Amino acid sequence: MIPRIIHQVWLGESGGPTPPAEFQQAADSWQRHHHNWEYRLWGPAEIRRLITEVRPDLQELYDRYPHWVQRADAARYLILHKHGGIYADLDIICQSNFAFMRKFDLMLAPTKPLGVSNDLMAAEAGHPLFNRLLDELPLSFQRWQKPWVPPHFRIMCSTGSLHLSRIFAMVKVNTPVRLLSTKEYGHENKNEGLVSHIDGNSWAGWDTHGLVFLHSKWKQILLAVSVILLVLVFFA
Repeated sequence: MIPRIIHQVWLGESGGPTPPAEFQQAADSWQRHHHNWEYRLWGPAEIRRLITEVRPDLQELYDRYPHWVQRADAARYLILHKHGGIYADLDIICQSNFAFMRKFDLMLAPTKPLGVSNDLMAAEAGHPLFNRLLDELPLSFQRWQKPWVPPHFRIMCSTGSLHLSRIFAMVKVNTPVRLLSTKEYGHENKNEGLVSHIDGNSWAGWDTHGLVFLHSKWKQILLAVSVILLVLVFFA
């Protein structure tokens, strides 16, 4: 059963020691919809103490991560492994109470075009998925932290949603999970979802923005390329 606790992480490496106003408002929304739940905003000192307590073998790797978001990713897995509860990124606004999810041992949010996202997760403490996520962090770092791999994929595959998706695919046969629908995840009518999303991506670089642009404009790009090819075929 998922315990009544909501976790968020702010490492202070992407905009100062405290979250900006829009992120604070999103954090307030979780507390507003969960009056009788514990709420914890984890900072860098608390995360380091948790690593020392729970997984000291990962301390060196945590310090080696070149991007702060990799530390934030690792931290969320560690928190849910130790304490259970709901983890939500600070750019996610809560629009409904999640108490009905507590009967499940694991809740994840599918993301397009494939896999599951690590920006909104819930689990019982000690769930085997999160133990495996932590165990696999060194291997994922070794595989993907290469200079020829674009930064977006280094992050996504070493600690981010693609790391989660890979491990989930390995263990999900024995892991009953409640997957959020697209509507619940706030990607249809944002006023009808359990959550909605504000513009985050504070970690995004040039390649991330390029991929987002291509994903949002792929139909127009495909049409333009088709027209150019037709022109070349008929008028060359």
